[in-house]
Amino acid sequence: MSMLRGDDEQFQDNLKTRMKFVLGCGIAVVAVFVVLLLTLYANKKPVRKVVKDNEQVAEAHEVETTTESTLNQLSASNKRTSDQMNFWHMYDEDKQESTVLPSAKADNTQDDRIKEELPPEEPAAEETTSDNKVTVSGDELDLLNSDQAKERKTISGNIFDVNELIDGTPRFVAIDPTIKKNERFEEGFVRDGVWLDYALNGRKTSLRGIDVSMYQKKIDWKKVSEAGVDFAMLRMGSRGYGSGRVVIDEEFTNNMNGCSSNGIRTGVYFYSMANTPIEAVEEANYVVAAVKGHPIDFPIVFVTEAVADDSYRTENLTMTELSTIAKAFCDTITLYGYTPMIGATKKQFAEHMELSLVKDYDWWLFDSDPISVFPYRYNMWQYTHKGEIDGIEGNVNLDISFVDYTVR
Repeated sequence: MSMLRGDDEQFQDNLKTRMKFVLGCGIAVVAVFVVLLLTLYANKKPVRKVVKDNEQVAEAHEVETTTESTLNQLSASNKRTSDQMNFWHMYDEDKQESTVLPSAKADNTQDDRIKEELPPEEPAAEETTSDNKVTVSGDELDLLNSDQAKERKTISGNIFDVNELIDGTPRFVAIDPTIKKNERFEEGFVRDGVWLDYALNGRKTSLRGIDVSMYQKKIDWKKVSEAGVDFAMLRMGSRGYGSGRVVIDEEFTNNMNGCSSNGIRTGVYFYSMANTPIEAVEEANYVVAAVKGHPIDFPIVFVTEAVADDSYRTENLTMTELSTIAKAFCDTITLYGYTPMIGATKKQFAEHMELSLVKDYDWWLFDSDPISVFPYRYNMWQYTHKGEIDGIEGNVNLDISFVDYTVR
């Protein structure tokens, strides 16, 4: 009996030992598994956060960062500015439908209609909260009531009239002293038939141009060249002011080919209704894609305008927002190696744009007054809507350029 009891106790001890060993192994396995799970979880969570953060940063700064870094590479010291290409520095002696671009969003609403080719007149001027609006009194008030002010022929030292003669009542705004001033004086302009030239020291220092779109229909570019046209600004396309749909001018390709075949210097413009910098970059990319393979001698222009008697996509933009959008377009054009420009009426420039943000770009002024009182430097001027030239049916816009952009 004692021998059997001893064997049984030994058996029990051995069993307990085995059970402890198995239990210990199980706990160890569970512990290892838990540690692995915690390690995987700890490593996985930061990865998701980093990816998310990177996506947000890329979305917010994609255009700005790329543009800024590339522009820094392009700003070589030997790149000539428009001032260096300016004539007087060189000679100074002391509703048809248009084709929708494939990647543009389709929309069949009436808002997709193409705007009139010329910047439409704005509604009757109302008092605004423009940063440039001023209240005048004293000597300046006397100036406003003078015959000279009524004729829009002169300006005071710190105000000018943004309305054209056809608009009726003058509207004066402050002149920004930080913007480069217009140094072209009335006595330098010379009329030659339909053309307006500029002469310095008795020597012509300007080029004769036109700007056209599908509204001029089929153009005989040979006759246009023989009529003395030096350059042509061609509308590449526009963005619908309601829907935002981008369309290409249906005569654009014909006009490009006609100019290049007849030795006419060529630039292009795009009527923008972008309401974000991203849309402005999109518009610039469309233009560059459209001109690929064609000679571009003159600038690629961002044209901004107000739309009369209708709501439009950009009407609620602040001056800073619109200028930032124009800057995004111009910077993108620069990235591709072309010369950017901004085109607008003097009212659009003065009352809807923060000029300090776009003062480094060339400006194309739209002003049909006989002599413009726009006080700031502009390199091209669309001075009439009613030009008549052989080879073009009906009226055409006439332009003068004070810069020969073919000089590099």
